[in-house]
Amino acid sequence: MTISLVAAAAVVTGAGVWWFGDAPVRPTAAAPAAPGTAQVRRTDLSTSTSAAGTLGYGTTRMIRGTGAGIVTWLPATGATVDLGGQLYRVNDKPVALFFGDTPLYRKLDGPDLVGKDVKLVADNLAALGYRIGAQPRVAPSGSSSAKAGKGEAVLTQSLIDAIKRWQTAQGVEPTGVVDVGDVVVFGGPVRIGGVQAQLGDPATNPLFEVTATTKSVTVGIDAADVGSHKAGDKVTVTMPDGSTAGGAVSSVGTVAKGGNSADGSGGGSPAAQRVDLVVALDDPAQAGSLDSASVQVAFPATSRHGVLAVPVGALLAVKQGGYALQRPGGALVPVTTGLFARGMVEVGGAGVTEGMTVVTAS
Repeated sequence: MTISLVAAAAVVTGAGVWWFGDAPVRPTAAAPAAPGTAQVRRTDLSTSTSAAGTLGYGTTRMIRGTGAGIVTWLPATGATVDLGGQLYRVNDKPVALFFGDTPLYRKLDGPDLVGKDVKLVADNLAALGYRIGAQPRVAPSGSSSAKAGKGEAVLTQSLIDAIKRWQTAQGVEPTGVVDVGDVVVFGGPVRIGGVQAQLGDPATNPLFEVTATTKSVTVGIDAADVGSHKAGDKVTVTMPDGSTAGGAVSSVGTVAKGGNSADGSGGGSPAAQRVDLVVALDDPAQAGSLDSASVQVAFPATSRHGVLAVPVGALLAVKQGGYALQRPGGALVPVTTGLFARGMVEVGGAGVTEGMTVVTAS
């Protein structure tokens, strides 16, 4: 009888042990993974805060006529009007766009009137190419003001003559008199928004909305943070398609809005109030064809330019206090830390050089 001896074999996978015959054999442990490394590099770091904004044509203003009259012509939505252009017509008389900050508040109907409204008319006619003559520093006796102060002008005969020439070009009677309803004052060219009036409506009704002609971004910031922003501050705008565009703060509002409680019951706190901040894009063409869209605006808070930096995971806290970087050979290099931003940290020290390889945890 032939007896075949076969070694018993058992596999116990759950315990990670194999038996071949009577001797257990454990698997060889895998070699530890090599540590990750990174290089010290020179870069710019900045911390930033981000806020939701709205891309559009900025704050809207409702245009209403003044005085009696019937609307006889209205502009089309989306049209743009520049200096001296016709905004609408009342009783078939054009109402023109003038640039400035001070609206007309009285009828300019006689020589030697003095005021900011006179200067507004003078400046706009001069910008349109009309010769307005020299301005006296002191108004003649009997005028509404003894002197033309800062930001004021005198309604001289030369200016009245310029008004008449402008009126003739407008196709209206050249009276030399400018009334409150003859012009609308805005800070620059306007784009026509939603038209609400219809031909035949009273001129005092709401007529249409206007905005600036250049796209900008409006951000509602916490009223408590107004002091942290100023005109000229650089920002980065993230568009709906993920692309980014540079910009700068053009204005920070002075009127706080909102303040309602979270449940909508009103009576909110000042901390909940918001102020409009407007951002002008460095290249408005980057807004593309979008008339309105939600965007994100990043405001740099602290910046460091041309500093040495490593990933935060490269920092080692040492027992004696402070931090060090570890070289691939194990040597530790003491470092001082500066700005932390977006996973990077500014580092310095006698042994830290650009391009140096260090161990990192990630």
